[in-house]
Amino acid sequence: MSTQIRESANPGALYPTVFESPAGLASGGAPSKGGIADRLRDRLVREEWTRLHKRGWDHVEIENYHPWPVRVDLGELGIVAIPAAHGEEPGRVRLDTPRISMRDLGDGNFVPVSVLPSEMAQEVEREYQKAGGIVCHSAGAAPDPAAVAAALARQRAWYREEYRKAVQSWSRYRQHQFITDRQRDAARALAEAGEIAALPEWVSLTRDSSERRLCPECGEEVKPLARICRFCRSSLPQDAADTP
Repeated sequence: MSTQIRESANPGALYPTVFESPAGLASGGAPSKGGIADRLRDRLVREEWTRLHKRGWDHVEIENYHPWPVRVDLGELGIVAIPAAHGEEPGRVRLDTPRISMRDLGDGNFVPVSVLPSEMAQEVEREYQKAGGIVCHSAGAAPDPAAVAAALARQRAWYREEYRKAVQSWSRYRQHQFITDRQRDAARALAEAGEIAALPEWVSLTRDSSERRLCPECGEEVKPLARICRFCRSSLPQDAADTP
């Protein structure tokens, strides 16, 4: 069974100026009773949604072949998160809705900025162009086999490069803190593919697992008492970050 979730910009939390639907406007979709600037913002967003619906857009699916979750920050337009692959089955996310943000020009003037699902998917692909492992395609259709093969080839080349860097770093410093989780993942993938005879000692010779925990957003290891992930800067669950 495939791993699939629905994407969300989480409006009203991290990105309060992002609108994924007219319901994201003030008063649950009703016209704003705030100041002139609020009413102008709401009107412009509604007009932009009307224009988008008349134009239409393609729904897009993004597949992640990496064994860790992928999280791409689109700035004011929010975050696209894709779950990790499980074995040969990629993690998937479906982008169905454009996102709209408001650019404040000052003096009470606003310009709506909308980004279609296909444009968000292109940005995710661009972010992972070197590392590979990411494939975008129209929702409801199978991905292009050539595109999948190319993404996997770039992924394997990136794994080899990360493994080379880790070997070099370990040879020089022999300290686990200089080896990243992605480099350990690369070593595991290469060993599984038979490209290296055995896992190097730096894959398992790290701090005891009880001294680390995984960030639920990006999958990186963080300290057990950390409140903010040092990799993706997201807030960590309070119940897992109790004070001593």
